[in-house]
Amino acid sequence: MKLNVSNQNPLYLQLKQIIKEDIARGVYKAGQKLPPEAEIGKTYGVSRITVRRAITDLVEEGVLHSQQGKGSYVRELKEKRELISVGSFSDMTTASGKTPSNQILSNMIIGADEKLAETFRIAVGDSVLKLNRLLFIDNEPFIIETSYFPLAQMPDLEKYIAASSSTYQILKSKYGIEPAYSDKTLEVVLASDYESGLFQCDRGTPLYLIDKVTYDKHDRPLHYSQSQYLTSKVIFTIHTGKRGPE
Repeated sequence: MKLNVSNQNPLYLQLKQIIKEDIARGVYKAGQKLPPEAEIGKTYGVSRITVRRAITDLVEEGVLHSQQGKGSYVRELKEKRELISVGSFSDMTTASGKTPSNQILSNMIIGADEKLAETFRIAVGDSVLKLNRLLFIDNEPFIIETSYFPLAQMPDLEKYIAASSSTYQILKSKYGIEPAYSDKTLEVVLASDYESGLFQCDRGTPLYLIDKVTYDKHDRPLHYSQSQYLTSKVIFTIHTGKRGPE
């Protein structure tokens, strides 16, 4: 397909539009590398200078990103997550029009160490459920989550946990427990071999790590979790409420 030289739009603008349309149609998917500049130029009958200008513009617009010596890639759209929200992963994902799912990596009862005992206000050695899961959005891995629940408040919880269930829905339906608020810390860490295997990324890839303690309306700690996200796949927002009149 050759570009129309008689078109009033410059060739690089025509090429930009074609690349955008190809991305929208799924010809080039998120994270996929574009063909080399020479190949694109040959396909559309334009010079490498024209191709380079079109790609440079698309990089500046955030449609593509370039890696020195490696080429240009379709930028992955980031999922938005409200940092101070207490909503469940399933509810937030469904509300965005996408499909949540999860894979249980491990589900075991452990004795509380000093940190968990302090967090849950229980004795060292008391029973705690440790749940490791890989959470997906539209079948793409999105979160590696390690969660802890004090079993004195929610006995036999391990029996109700299933890959198809939201843990928050289980807490509500089985125990009448609902989260009211949470305390969170956010930092950036680097993927180990374990995380890189689950996320299918390189070792050392930057990850967001969120430590979270969730409480009910009576200020009882219900849940402690550590969640890891690829920084390339999520952007965190903070909503502080509508500003009132001065």
